Amino acid sequence: MNRQFHIQTLLFLLLFLIFVIGSFFIVSSEIQGYQNIHKSITLEDDLSTPLAYLNTKIKSYDQKDMIEIVTLEKSTCLKLSDNETSTYIFYKDGYLQEVTVSFQYVPSLDEAEKLFALDDMQVTINHQMCAIMVKKSDQMKRLSLYLHG
Repeated sequence: MNRQFHIQTLLFLLLFLIFVIGSFFIVSSEIQGYQNIHKSITLEDDLSTPLAYLNTKIKSYDQKDMIEIVTLEKSTCLKLSDNETSTYIFYKDGYLQEVTVSFQYVPSLDEAEKLFALDDMQVTINHQMCAIMVKKSDQMKRLSLYLHG
């Protein structure tokens, strides 16, 4: 009887060990799935936030001759102007950057403030359609805006 009790205890412990190992693998795969979802959501936010910022900026300057594409120091810039100031938004050194200056002053790109980390940003204006593309970590997102001005 004592030997049978030891065998039953050993089998019980073996089944418990299998249960623990199985639970570990299930929890481990769930954690990996959660990390992948979190990474995907974070990357989506990293692309959506700069586009939302640009959307808001462009809409606030959406009047005749207030939005144009210019080249400063070999960089393509989105220039947003009103009667007093000009805001230059551009991609340089891995960041979407912005500099706001008085209307007649032409800034150096080194004066700009870094806004968002990106791998690339392109802006085009064709007739009254403004197209913006941002790229980060092999993901790309586009925004198209109709300019009323």
